[in-house]
Amino acid sequence: MKTLSCDFLISGAGPVGLILAIGLSRKGYEVIVAEQFTPNFPNKIEQQENAFDGRVLALSQGSADVLREFGIWPSLLPLSTPIKKVHVSQKGYLGLTTISNEELGIDALGYSVQGWDLGNQLWKVAERQENIQLLSPVEFKQFSQFCELDNVSNETANEFAVLSVLKETESNLSIEVCSHCLIGADGTDSQVRKGLGFELHTKSYEAFGVLARIETRDVHHGLAFERFTPQGPMALLPMAERFHKAVWVCSVEDKARILDMDDQAFMQAFSERMGERFGGFVSVSKRLAYPLKETSLDQISEGCVVLMGNAAHTQHPVAAQGLNLGIKDVFEFVAALDRFENQFNRPVDLSNPTILSELISDYASRQQKQHEKVMGMTDGLIQIFEHPSPIVGHARGLGLAAMQLLPPLKKRFARFAMGKA
Repeated sequence: MKTLSCDFLISGAGPVGLILAIGLSRKGYEVIVAEQFTPNFPNKIEQQENAFDGRVLALSQGSADVLREFGIWPSLLPLSTPIKKVHVSQKGYLGLTTISNEELGIDALGYSVQGWDLGNQLWKVAERQENIQLLSPVEFKQFSQFCELDNVSNETANEFAVLSVLKETESNLSIEVCSHCLIGADGTDSQVRKGLGFELHTKSYEAFGVLARIETRDVHHGLAFERFTPQGPMALLPMAERFHKAVWVCSVEDKARILDMDDQAFMQAFSERMGERFGGFVSVSKRLAYPLKETSLDQISEGCVVLMGNAAHTQHPVAAQGLNLGIKDVFEFVAALDRFENQFNRPVDLSNPTILSELISDYASRQQKQHEKVMGMTDGLIQIFEHPSPIVGHARGLGLAAMQLLPPLKKRFARFAMGKA
C-alpha cells in the first residue's frame, strides 16, 4: 500500500482537471491528478480513448483569457484557429445575424482547437510543474471524509480532510491519498459523484450530434456558421486551412442512415441543410455520433468534496458552452481562493475545516447559479429554434433581424457566446 498526501486531489485528467491542477499549482498548492487512461494523443478523429480524442473543441474568448492567465495559452495559440465571425440563420425563414470580432474590437470571438492538441499541451504544462503529481493509469475506487471515519486520530484529522483510495491499473497496487480537498473532474460517469450519492438529473434531447472534419474548396477566413433547421441545428467551425468541424444534429431514427452514407452522399445532404459554403464541400472524414443530453445536480459539493465540469453538468452543444462552462468552474474556484487569501491576508489554511467549508460553499453557491443560467439559456435556444410552428419560425426570423439591427442586443448575445455574460 502506497500512501501520498497533497492539498488537492483531482480525479480526472481531462481539460477541466488539468487546467485546474495548473491553476492551483501556480498558487503554490500541492496537487495530485489521478487519471484512468494512459495519456494518448491520437492523430486521427476515429481514435478515441479519453476526453482528448479527435473532436474539435470551441474555446470561448473567456476560456482563452483563463488559459492566458494560467500561462497555458502561449503554447496553445499556434495550434488554435481564431473564430473571426459567426453567421447565424435558420432554414426556411428570413432573418439572420452576424457577429464579428471587428465590431466588438477584439482579436477573435473564440478559438477552435483539436482535442489531442489541447490534451498534449495541457499534459506537458502540468508535467513541468514541480508541485503537480500525475498518476496514470489509475482507477479511482472510493473516498471517505474524515468526519465519517471513526478510526482516524484527531491529529491526522487536523492535517487532512479526505482519504481516497486509488488502484494502479497495471500492478493492481492500492494507493491511499490524503488530501484537504477532493475535486471530481472525472466526467459524466463521475465516480466521485457516485461516491457522494448525488442524484443526477438527466434530460435526453432524443437526438445525436454527428461530427466530422469537412473540407471546402475555398478558405474560410475564420468564419463560423450555425444554421437552425426543423430537424435540428447544423454548424461549421473553422479549423486550419480549408477544414472545418461539421456538426449535424439529427434524430435517433436518422442517426444510422446518416452514418451509413458514403462521403459524397453525406456532403450533399449536409450542403442541402447548411447551404453550399466556401465554394462547396470536397472531402469529409469518418463520422462520429454522440447522444445529446443535459445533466444537472441539486448540489455540486459536500464537505470537502467538489464536482466540476461534466461531473457537475452537461449541456446541449448548440451554444458550445459545455467545455467553456467547465473552464469557468476552474476560474471561479481559483477566484474563491483569491478572495479568501485577500480576506485573511495570507494563504488559505486548508487544514482549517471551517475556512475550507466556507470557501467551498462560497464557490458552490456562486457557480451553481451560473450553471442554471447557462443551461437555461442553452435549453431555451433549443426550445425556440426547434418549435415547428410557422408563426414561431417567422418570429425567430424577426428576432435574428432585430439582433442584427440593434447593437446592444447583439453585444449582449456575443458576451454570452464568449463566456463573459
